[in-house]
Amino acid sequence: MKLSIITVVKNDKKNISNTIDSLLKQKFKNYEYIIVDGKSTDGTTEIIKKKIKNKKKIKLIIKKDRNLYEAINRGIKASKGKFIGIIHSGDTYSNNKILNTINKYLKESADIVIGKLIYINNKRKIVRNWDYKIKKINIFNSFKIAHPTLFIKKKLIKKIGYYNINYKISSDADFMIRLSKVDKLRFKYIDKNFVFMKIGGLSSSFNGLSIKILEDLKIYYKHFGLFFIFLYSYKLIYKLYLYLISLIFLKNSSVR
Repeated sequence: MKLSIITVVKNDKKNISNTIDSLLKQKFKNYEYIIVDGKSTDGTTEIIKKKIKNKKKIKLIIKKDRNLYEAINRGIKASKGKFIGIIHSGDTYSNNKILNTINKYLKESADIVIGKLIYINNKRKIVRNWDYKIKKINIFNSFKIAHPTLFIKKKLIKKIGYYNINYKISSDADFMIRLSKVDKLRFKYIDKNFVFMKIGGLSSSFNGLSIKILEDLKIYYKHFGLFFIFLYSYKLIYKLYLYLISLIFLKNSSVR
């Protein structure tokens, strides 16, 4: 089952090598890797070219983009795999057999496979565990899907549409809501950690968080009208609860 893995990057020379190495170490080899570089100016592009030299499975696209989601769309459109997975620069797969595990369930006719995500800081200390056990995706739990763990059939993306590039940060939320409205979706949650994700991105900064909240509100109102007040409040309360639980149980934990 051929997979297309996409990484979007711009000016991240400190972290991009870890992400590329994480994929190259995978035991599963039936994949293509597409790196979309938004014309980095800090040396990232040169690092990528050196890392992927003579590696036929890896395709590098260098083009200025409007935002993260335009770059993701560009990677999806260039892909040839049956399923799409996205791993951001700085993030790494949890172990070298995780793609084998994911492929096993994709072969069982799933449209979507998701798993668990662990947030780590620069010292590789665990700061949060994203672990929502979902049996079926719907409008009440679409926000519980950890986007970096999502593996989705490319035909399904074409059916619901690509990421909306009018949103700078929350386009994945809009994408998940549209996904939740698909009838007879074959969905599989795997109770394993897929990705270690580094904190410190745009959405976690003060300015980024304010943009995210405004975009979230627009998205929820667009899809649900005034019912968005209930759904969005439920989302905030649930995420706060999980965050507090993480603080209690994950204190001083670290990733090897």
